[in-house]
Amino acid sequence: MAAKQASKEHHLRLYDSLLDSPAYLDLKPPARALLIEFLRIYRPSINGRLSISTREATERLNVTEPVALKAYYELAEHGFIRLKNHESWIDRKAREWELTMLPVNNHEPRNDWMQWTKGANLCPLPTKKKKSRPMKTGAVLPMKSRAAMAF
Repeated sequence: MAAKQASKEHHLRLYDSLLDSPAYLDLKPPARALLIEFLRIYRPSINGRLSISTREATERLNVTEPVALKAYYELAEHGFIRLKNHESWIDRKAREWELTMLPVNNHEPRNDWMQWTKGANLCPLPTKKKKSRPMKTGAVLPMKSRAAMAF
């Protein structure tokens, strides 16, 4: 029998206090799955710089992009993740997040999810503003007469 090697595998620990919380129980399955993916990449030295791109989330969760995006918003609204740095498309970097149930830089966890109540939005994320475009209705506006324009 071979000598047992020290395992280098990472493991997750989910406490009943989190799994039984109103915030967790209110999450849809894709948001729960995304939380697990964040916990998978968590290491104490990088909390606050955790990054899962939207593309990677769609692949890991086996969902469409709109469903993955909704999962990010749900986790933030319920206080499980907190946006630390916005994406930088120029540098091809995804957003960076903090898991609020775990310490950041040797500081106690924020545990925002513990304060969540139905209808609360603990960490609103900025939404992209849609560019306003002129409507293409095909209608032709009447021209003012030269006499009307003189006044």
